[in-house]
Amino acid sequence: MKTIQYYRLRNNNKVEGFAKEVDDTTYFKAYNEFSWHENPILFDTIDVGLKVLDKRNRRLYTNDIVLYKLLSKPSLRKGFVAYEPLRRDFGIIDLETYHFTPFFADELALFENDRLEVISHLFTTKEKSN
Repeated sequence: MKTIQYYRLRNNNKVEGFAKEVDDTTYFKAYNEFSWHENPILFDTIDVGLKVLDKRNRRLYTNDIVLYKLLSKPSLRKGFVAYEPLRRDFGIIDLETYHFTPFFADELALFENDRLEVISHLFTTKEKSN
């Protein structure tokens, strides 16, 4: 079975492209390219891609700012995608309460794709100033 891991590659606040690791091979795709290749892209920062997609079928990466709804709550919240090293898990940190909610609990998805939407990134100039 092939294992695939995705990454967003950037220089400071500019997205340069993407990478995916398929078993032992790394493929790259620049921001404006449509196909994967083995030619490396210059970058200084990596955002880790998750297996979770938003309502527009876009992959979520660490440092994405998302609008989200929990399954049990009707209100719309704003948070960012992060890795919690103590829990060794990916999830959303709420921008008001700073509460961490993992994407999965015992294989149960706590977010449905249609309840997630990427709206910005923590590394953009606008978000840094806030």
